[in-house]
Amino acid sequence: MKTIAVLVVCVCVVGCGSSGLNRPVSEVTAQIAADSVQHVTVTTHSYYFEPNRVVVKRGVPVELTVKNAATFVPHNMSCAGGEAGIVLDAKAGMFHGKKNVRFTPTQVGEYPFFCKVDGHSKKGMTGTIVVVD
Repeated sequence: MKTIAVLVVCVCVVGCGSSGLNRPVSEVTAQIAADSVQHVTVTTHSYYFEPNRVVVKRGVPVELTVKNAATFVPHNMSCAGGEAGIVLDAKAGMFHGKKNVRFTPTQVGEYPFFCKVDGHSKKGMTGTIVVVD
């Protein structure tokens, strides 16, 4: 019984981490590698993304790696930018899981991304993909 109580407390502490609300903007600009692909990694934390603003070039393929830094809390990264070639629904899972997703942005603009797991986006787990020329 004591072990179960300790496990419940650990899950609550890990799951109740800091919110993404009012977090400062943390921006990264993807660099084009030798393979002519823009590589970028976004890490999910309890209720925020790091970085929460990703700048990519239009017309250049992007390989996005979503890594989950939270042990017991599953996350994903979704973006409704299909009209701009950004099809993104990367489930990072639990226990430090990760997922690679590829897309090629076709339109300049700003496209919001979010975690659609259990209302995490309402706790501030959001960000922006910025497509530039």
